[in-house]
Amino acid sequence: MSAMLNRAVRCTAAVLAVVAVGAGATACNSSSDSSASKGGSQSAEKDSGKDKVQEASGVKMKETAAKGSRTDAINVSSGSASKRCHTGELDFKWGGPHGGRPDMEADYQQVASIQIENDGGRTCTLHGFPGVQLVSESGDTWDLRRSSDTPSTMTLKPGESTAAVSMNILPVPEGMEGPKRFAPSKVLVTPPDETSHVTLDWPYGGAILDQSGATRPGTFVNPIGIG
Repeated sequence: MSAMLNRAVRCTAAVLAVVAVGAGATACNSSSDSSASKGGSQSAEKDSGKDKVQEASGVKMKETAAKGSRTDAINVSSGSASKRCHTGELDFKWGGPHGGRPDMEADYQQVASIQIENDGGRTCTLHGFPGVQLVSESGDTWDLRRSSDTPSTMTLKPGESTAAVSMNILPVPEGMEGPKRFAPSKVLVTPPDETSHVTLDWPYGGAILDQSGATRPGTFVNPIGIG
């Protein structure tokens, strides 16, 4: 009994000493706490990998938008105004490099691409992220966030169409219960550094998982790249 009382007195004294120097109270006999905390941290780090398949309301996604990326429809970069491609010089049409189209009945991420052609009379450059705004059948809008990819400069000679806008999208299969759906009707595309946009009809039907308010959604836009 005396030994137990002595241990309790020592523990209480240690706690009071810590409080006195402003470090906050700590519990006695907590040797297992640090190892549990360390294990939990390692598990969280392991599970946060970009390539890990995540579940979003039953829909599978491998990648998400960059945290804190812009959502507006104007991209501001260091591109030269005299060399960059202006909206009126460009032609936009749906389709990827191999003519693929997204499967809107899939339950995992797809890619939708828009080919860009230099329809002007001069060589110009594109660098950065386009602004992409989805407009639903009911008139709701969604400014897509950006990926974490690093932009590269694309040079287009007159008549060339080697550049493209690509979007990772997260479809919601027809009949899937629960997830909120965003059914695109129009897509507004603003080239990097421009303030005017073009409007395209959404040609693929279906619906996308509505993550318009999410910080890191599974539907996002990539920098202008090779089409």
